[in-house]
Amino acid sequence: MIEISFPDQWPERLAWITALATVLIGLGLMLAPRPFMKFLGLATDGKTQNGVSEVRGPFGGMWVGMGLACLLLAQPFTYFALGLAFLFAVIGRVISFAADRTFNIHCCVATFFEVLSAYFPLRFAAEAFGLL
Repeated sequence: MIEISFPDQWPERLAWITALATVLIGLGLMLAPRPFMKFLGLATDGKTQNGVSEVRGPFGGMWVGMGLACLLLAQPFTYFALGLAFLFAVIGRVISFAADRTFNIHCCVATFFEVLSAYFPLRFAAEAFGLL
């Protein structure tokens, strides 16, 4: 039987909290995509609902799946994958800062949280792998 338990050590706790936040945000994206889209400044073109579908599926669904994998399996490799995913989100943001000129308060705050969301799981995985 798989059970979700809160970890004893702080590095894993922070990674666990990151996974839980990922699940909760993903559920919000899946269940209420329009308010999230409004908050994020995203819009549909009015002709199709493909934008809403993208927010529900690839964004929300992937976040829920990745976060649940970490919470249910509680393995360093799953946390490593979560951290790596957020690391590449940060890399995409940095590219967007230069290419799209999106260096604004919204994107900077999001990047800060994405850096933390990459750091905590990667730190835990690195410790578990004996790299730190």
